[in-house]
This record gives sequence, C-alpha cells and structure tokens, in this order.
Amino acid sequence: MKTFALCVGVLIALSAGAEQPVLAKLVGHRIVGSYPGTPILVCRYAGPTATYEVVASTPICAPYLELN
Repeated sequence: MKTFALCVGVLIALSAGAEQPVLAKLVGHRIVGSYPGTPILVCRYAGPTATYEVVASTPICAPYLELN
C-alpha cells in the first residue's frame, strides 16, 4: 500500500510539472522601419532550444513569451 501511495504521489508531481508552460526570455529588440507607416517593434526571445523573433502588438516587449 505504501508503494502504491508513493507511485501515485510521484505521478501527481510529474503531471503538475507538465502543466507549466515553457517560457522564452527576452534577449533583445529592434525597430524595423516601414515605408509608408509607423516603425515596427520586433522582440527577440531565447527559448530552451531556439531563438524567436515576434512582432510586438504593444509599444514595449513583454519580458517573457509563453511557448506552446
């Protein structure tokens, strides 16, 4: 019975960790000039396996980007 309870506890702990989203950290940004129109802000994020560039929908970059 103790072994079964231990296994259930481990499975619950692992499933709780799997629900957390993977985050990419902001590593930089740049402004791309567009003609005609307003400049475009591009935010650069570094994830666990790759680097991402995302066009910002706001005038500032978010500190983290949630990856799916």
